[in-house]
Amino acid sequence: MQQKQTPDTILILSSNFGQGHMATARALKSAAEKHHDLNFNIEVVDFSDEVSSIFNTASKRIYEINAKHTPLIHKWIYTSTDKNHLPIRFINALNYPIRRKALIGIIAAHNPALIISNYPIWQYIAYSITKEYFDVEFATLITDSITVHSAWAQPDSDFYLVANEPTAASLHKLGVANKKIFPLGYPVHESFTQPVNTSVLKELDIPSTDQIVTISASSLRAGYVKRMVKQLALIDKTTFILIDGRDEVLLESLRADSYELPENFRLIGWTDKMPEYIKNAALIITKAGGSTVMECIAAKKPMIINKVIPGQEEGNAELVDRFKLGIVAEKPRDIAQAVRQILSQQEDYAPRLAKFAQPDASLHILQYLRERLNTRKQ
Repeated sequence: MQQKQTPDTILILSSNFGQGHMATARALKSAAEKHHDLNFNIEVVDFSDEVSSIFNTASKRIYEINAKHTPLIHKWIYTSTDKNHLPIRFINALNYPIRRKALIGIIAAHNPALIISNYPIWQYIAYSITKEYFDVEFATLITDSITVHSAWAQPDSDFYLVANEPTAASLHKLGVANKKIFPLGYPVHESFTQPVNTSVLKELDIPSTDQIVTISASSLRAGYVKRMVKQLALIDKTTFILIDGRDEVLLESLRADSYELPENFRLIGWTDKMPEYIKNAALIITKAGGSTVMECIAAKKPMIINKVIPGQEEGNAELVDRFKLGIVAEKPRDIAQAVRQILSQQEDYAPRLAKFAQPDASLHILQYLRERLNTRKQ
């Protein structure tokens, strides 16, 4: 009787900082669990928290405040660290001797065959430990699109996984050799490879003749959302599913007795069914977050980008605008006009979205990693 081979462990050093890093890591983990034939065990570690939970918590809070209230300060931080690596190198050098032993133990406990980093801030520490103490390759999975912060290329990994050719070109401009760059797609959840599940709409009482527009409103100010709702409410034969995620302040404001949501709106708080709300819609209104933009593309849904956090999200907005996958519009009146335009021209967007859509990117990446590991074992 043939013995079952022990799965190769891929350790992903990620971060709960923002949404995209953990989302891509979990997408790969989910795909590995489904495709047993690839013989992978994927483990995900919040490396930011392991390196410095105090710094991580403080950075998250500063990021949330700057992104929502003072975006120009956030852009200054992003741009200055993009041009000058010293601040990032300094915090890595400061924490390395303090946390080295513990971090080596965390990585060793997983006995990885490959280490992937998908968060650039602690890349120096992750790379140094990998190369000093483990005989495995170190890869970088980039969650930015087109606009690539130089921290992703510092230090130089064994190979890089990027979403598309334009991002590969940007990474090459940072000095990374083309032979190290693999544009295999952006990992999204396996549900984007499945047929549309309409069951999520049953309790929403949406007229059968209406088109559906899904709005991701998390991190938006309540006043702005209400002005946007006022403009969108005027659009006929359209139902808007307004999802505010974990933004309790926004949810409370929209559910207040003093505010009445228009009849063609359905309000939803946090949900784990976001992929289905995207797939059931004709159009998505969202900020330019990497994961949400790539999920919309995977579902072949045009989008309206209504908020761009300066820095890392500018490339995502550029992708949508340059390749006409949607419209960038931030003012409520402009958003309403963009909705009318896209809903009347959906057939024009379909082929452009199909060109970039890679809902099975997670599988393609894992297949490449299996081939690479097998070659290395020979």
